[in-house]
Amino acid sequence: MESRSYNFSTAKKRSTQMESKVIFFPREDENAPRTIILKQECPGELAAFKECVVRTKDESKCMQFKDALLECGKPAFRKANTTPDYQF
Repeated sequence: MESRSYNFSTAKKRSTQMESKVIFFPREDENAPRTIILKQECPGELAAFKECVVRTKDESKCMQFKDALLECGKPAFRKANTTPDYQF
């Protein structure tokens, strides 16, 4: 059985999985791509949801605002994912 060491570059081809890095954003982070898209496409729904969460301090009590935000967000994320020149 042939052994290759991908970590020390003795193999001719390297896996791209070792070279890629994933940046994780918290969902509530203001700089998260999800939040930026919602700010651009659904500013009213996002503001209403955040205001409700701040007021009640419980996200489960703001389900009507969250549902409205999700309904507005579906076409917004579809647009962001399918439009090649979409800027966020």
